[in-house]
Amino acid sequence: MFDFTKEQEMLRTMVREFAETELAPKALELDKRGEFPRDLVKKLASLGLLGISTTRDLGGSAMGHLAGTIAIEELARVYPSVAFFLEVGTGPVYAISHFGSEEQKKKYIPPVLKGEKIMCIAATEPTGGSELTNLATEAVLSEDGYVINGRKVYITGGGVADQCILLAKTGERASLIMVERGTPGFTIGRRQDQMGLRSVDVSELAFNDCKVSKDSVIGKEGSGFPIAMTTFTVARPAIGAIGLGIARGAFEIALKYAKERVLYGKPIARLQAIQFLLADMDSEIDAARWLVYYPGAALDKGASPRDIIKASSRAKAAGAGVGVSVTLKAIEILGGNGVSPEYHLARLLNDAMELIPATGTQQIMKIIQAGEILK
Repeated sequence: MFDFTKEQEMLRTMVREFAETELAPKALELDKRGEFPRDLVKKLASLGLLGISTTRDLGGSAMGHLAGTIAIEELARVYPSVAFFLEVGTGPVYAISHFGSEEQKKKYIPPVLKGEKIMCIAATEPTGGSELTNLATEAVLSEDGYVINGRKVYITGGGVADQCILLAKTGERASLIMVERGTPGFTIGRRQDQMGLRSVDVSELAFNDCKVSKDSVIGKEGSGFPIAMTTFTVARPAIGAIGLGIARGAFEIALKYAKERVLYGKPIARLQAIQFLLADMDSEIDAARWLVYYPGAALDKGASPRDIIKASSRAKAAGAGVGVSVTLKAIEILGGNGVSPEYHLARLLNDAMELIPATGTQQIMKIIQAGEILK
């Protein structure tokens, strides 16, 4: 069991109240419009959620990684798209705060934590997928900087981000390079349609003789791949937290319905078949919760990203899996109403399905986990 601090419990209450008052009434409409809710970014910043694990000297809340997991779970319980935005912002801030220069930290991080700027990481390519080492995007060093050519796909936040941390080849190795929106040669392609997380922008990005300065490299030249892998390891459990939040939201909808829906002269919650489904859902959620919480708690206690590689991949896989499994059971309990938009379960299921490939498929997570087991 985890012993949550008073501060963490207060955080959970605060985020839950925000989700219930600000997100729940708008969830169906936001999903129907499918627009990125930029107005909510400032509200998340005002609550200190955008820099929840970032140090205070950079404008963060310094509450830790477990606190971030809790916040994302509570947001996802009501509207997973906003939780996913919070997860996406974790990676760029972590990369710069841990590997960037002091100038880069001061320049890029505070505006993001204040909600004034949005940042994304662009790694995936049309022919690469999970094989990030198979890079076609290239940044060639010239006298006055780098000239970038290439294309990225499935970039979360790519169409709305003010700054993009790009993974590109620089010679024999890869580097992470900051590219500002509006830089000549940097264009935003089509927004990619998706079945769930409708308010999350996922876009293609193109770079055609895009020129940036030499000091745009995050960390040392050639260190892009290990920095990216470290960043993904730290951020990945947040995907699991979104799945956990979805599962909790679906369970609560199903439980309420089962207590109120009367058939055969009694609430269906008294039917053994329904009780079995509820018991399974409850067990799945509790089992996943501790797997999802563990990586953040370990980091807060001093573990390094290297120490949590197995736990991180396991947290993502468990959380994504429970989001789908529990929501499907909830739909069974509601029957025909389970696929009606007004009961939210169809929306939650679509969102949960989006988590399966996010940051690597379930099979990729097992490969990572097995690799650590076999060392």
